[in-house]
Amino acid sequence: MTIKGYIRVSSESQNIARQEKSLKEAGCTEFYTEKISGATTERPQLQLMLSELQEGDTVIIHELSRLSRSTKDLIGIVEVIQEKKAYLKSITDKWLDLSEDNPTGEFIFTMFSALAQFERKMGKQRQKEGIAIAKEKGKFKGRKTHLVEGGKEEARMNAIVEAYKAGTSIKDIRVTFKVGTGTIYRLLEREGLRG
Repeated sequence: MTIKGYIRVSSESQNIARQEKSLKEAGCTEFYTEKISGATTERPQLQLMLSELQEGDTVIIHELSRLSRSTKDLIGIVEVIQEKKAYLKSITDKWLDLSEDNPTGEFIFTMFSALAQFERKMGKQRQKEGIAIAKEKGKFKGRKTHLVEGGKEEARMNAIVEAYKAGTSIKDIRVTFKVGTGTIYRLLEREGLRG
């Protein structure tokens, strides 16, 4: 059972000493340090720490913003930690204590996760409602198509159709013309070549 400290600063000019000191005082014996923006999910030291976690280990962070900037990312990280039967604690965010002897921390995090999921669903619902209203007003156009009739695009569309008629595979057409599979299928359906 190891106590691991995760330290992240956003830039070279920021100092890791404050975080390192508080993590040492909390009993950390191993440290994973990154100088990288929290906006990116590509954090090699975080991934290394997560991969090295063993059952019973504890991850300690100075504050929540050092681990994650988004709710979705945080929930994913916590799920990995919990799958490994390890724990997570924050020094400054006292509510974030997912250790075995703290059911309150687990409860608060579960509520936090449920609220995040609720907000995502509400966002999708609002988007659907907005699209329905826009359609009623004739303002909704949908996603922009990649191939349009007229000019160079028309010649490209014709070339795709001819290539398909000549027996060229969808994959080869996609690579040759640099268009998505869905775009090709929609074009072929519109031309009556696929049902």
